[in-house]
Amino acid sequence: MRSRHCSFSPLILGSYPFRYLPISTCCLQLLLALVSTYRYEGDAVDTSLAKSEPKTVCEVVRNGAKDHEELIRIVGTRSKAQLVATFSCFRDEHGTSITKALPHRTDPIGYLRVLRTTVRCIADANKYFAKVLRNATRESGTDEVSLTRVVVVHAEKDMKDIRDAFQKRSSCTLQQAIAKETSGDYRTFLMALLGS
Repeated sequence: MRSRHCSFSPLILGSYPFRYLPISTCCLQLLLALVSTYRYEGDAVDTSLAKSEPKTVCEVVRNGAKDHEELIRIVGTRSKAQLVATFSCFRDEHGTSITKALPHRTDPIGYLRVLRTTVRCIADANKYFAKVLRNATRESGTDEVSLTRVVVVHAEKDMKDIRDAFQKRSSCTLQQAIAKETSGDYRTFLMALLGS
């Protein structure tokens, strides 16, 4: 199935459903590379590659992330362990993370936002989802869509790790934040999924 999907990827980019989505071609290419590329899932890391790719990424960042193909190739084909090593080498060499080094200018096509989210999820998914939950439970109002999505999707898999990451960055537990910002059956439902 994966090989069939890869062979039709260029057709998918121009297909009817994707043609009218408010998303750029480079965003679609990145997302397709992430879901359709075969990756090594082990923990082995090529240290020479981890040291050389930050230079490539830095050049792309200096150019305003205009060389989409090179970033898509790196993010779309490397294993998680390899990418984490590359991100670490980038931070060591440049004193900042890749997500902070990417331009923070207006991003009308959404590519930089998708790229930042991708890098954050690869680097530490639990930390990323804890941040989504923190933002969803801010006092200015509850983002019920994000809150529900993260809790429901991760309830059986890695919610304990996300709860721990949430508590490291917050002054309260995830259960306390959700209890404070929700009510009624919705609160009961979320608490049941959290294991409270």
